[in-house]
Amino acid sequence: MSEHFVGKYEVELKFRVADIDVLRQRVIALGGQEFVAENQEHDTYFECATSLEQQNISMLVRDMSPSGIKLWIVKGPGNDRCEAVNITSVEKTINMLNTLGYRRAFTLEKLRSIYFIEQFHITLDRVSGIGEFAEIAIMTDDQAQLATLRIQCQDLAERLGLAACDNETRSYRQLLGH
Repeated sequence: MSEHFVGKYEVELKFRVADIDVLRQRVIALGGQEFVAENQEHDTYFECATSLEQQNISMLVRDMSPSGIKLWIVKGPGNDRCEAVNITSVEKTINMLNTLGYRRAFTLEKLRSIYFIEQFHITLDRVSGIGEFAEIAIMTDDQAQLATLRIQCQDLAERLGLAACDNETRSYRQLLGH
């Protein structure tokens, strides 16, 4: 199932959700396979003297429990670029980034469940301080496929009953004002 997270580009649509449990039932009804459920995620975002945010880049270290998944993630530059690597120690990775001159900018807490439908991953998030969200995403190394994959994500959103008017184009970072 980890092939769902392979690629340097990610097409992602995010929606505000009124009732995440109702959406979860729709995902399961469409054949969604659970990857992780109710993981508490602790994301530590970093900045440096030359602002990553100004370059449209986010760099974070993610610690997930109870799954035990630990990731170093770089999103950007741009909305479609995203790469992640498994790490064994969140603390050592944070210390290494600090040694390189990066500083903690803020943390983000969320309760996340991930499902797979076909080649897509569906993420259901409860984000502290900003609400409930659903993300439909797919990753690829082929930049030429991004437009086609975006249309396929939109089609899946419609099948799940997610309305275009609930589409959220801002990142969690932006929604939190960071």
